[in-house]
Amino acid sequence: MPAYSLKTSQTAFRGGKNILASEHLQFIEGGATLDGTKFPAGTVEVGTLIARNTTSGKFEPFTTATGFDNFGILNIDLVSDGATDFVVGEVIVRGSVYEAKLPTNAALADFKAVTPMIRFVKHI
Repeated sequence: MPAYSLKTSQTAFRGGKNILASEHLQFIEGGATLDGTKFPAGTVEVGTLIARNTTSGKFEPFTTATGFDNFGILNIDLVSDGATDFVVGEVIVRGSVYEAKLPTNAALADFKAVTPMIRFVKHI
């Protein structure tokens, strides 16, 4: 599912990586509005950990659980201009993902603690 904003654009198809470790998963209902000012300009990678700010109601990159709820993982990548909000539908809230394919996030251990319905698969 593509990301939507009020800004018109056209993006060429890009091959992406698959973070899914299972075909059984659940996306967030109703989509998620990403706060464009909280994401850096450029590509926001598939596998980015996000959470909804309880004050603004918009989703931001996950850094801490304090002041946030509705935690999820983006299953698409998108190009951000650093200002425009996006609405995305493919936000994983339940399922299995390959941990090694996720973008580096220092707060992954904290994220795992608040997402018991997401299984992080490791290959040894």
